[in-house]
Amino acid sequence: MADIFREVDEDLRRDRLKAFWDRYGTAVLVLAALVVAGVGGWRGYQYYQHREASQAGDRYQAATRLAADGKADEARKAFAEIGTSGPAGYKSVARLREADEIAKTDKAAALRLYQSIAEDGSADAMLRDVARLRGAYVAVDAGSREDVRKLVEPLASANGAWSSLAREALGLAAYKAGDMAEARRQFEGVVSDADAVGNVRQRADLMLAVLPPAPAAPAAKPTN
Repeated sequence: MADIFREVDEDLRRDRLKAFWDRYGTAVLVLAALVVAGVGGWRGYQYYQHREASQAGDRYQAATRLAADGKADEARKAFAEIGTSGPAGYKSVARLREADEIAKTDKAAALRLYQSIAEDGSADAMLRDVARLRGAYVAVDAGSREDVRKLVEPLASANGAWSSLAREALGLAAYKAGDMAEARRQFEGVVSDADAVGNVRQRADLMLAVLPPAPAAPAAKPTN
């Protein structure tokens, strides 16, 4: 008797499975195909990204060698190509190097490129800050005091890793514009910054030594 019930139960399960498959079998096959295609597509995309990054890395190294060999024009073109068509991880770095090469012969054009990178919201934040600083130092020679201010004033006021360099650029721009009081204020800010990077504090000390002395504070009026 138990065998009969078991056979009936198995028949019912087969009937239910057949009914389920008749109703949903096509959807199951389609879903399975989509899953397989999705996994395959993702793997293909990962392979494509890896290949693009590897090729961009090779191109970047080749451009770097051109720059090291003194072939500035060829290096600039190579960096420009990567900055235009390379993967996201290399674009901003290549554009920075392109601007560095341009700065050797055309500071005004380099400044425009640095400004463009600094304003590019899709670029890495640190690379944008580097573009701000490099652009500011170029702007001291080839731009205006306002160009310098727009580029690095946010960095100078943030008291971050770049603040001492930003203050130095602002001080140099003020000195060039003849604003000795502002130049002194910026360089004194660098000297008092315990976290000033590199030898920027020594350079600020030298600038303070050549600046005219700060005007003496007016003597207090005697009171009756």
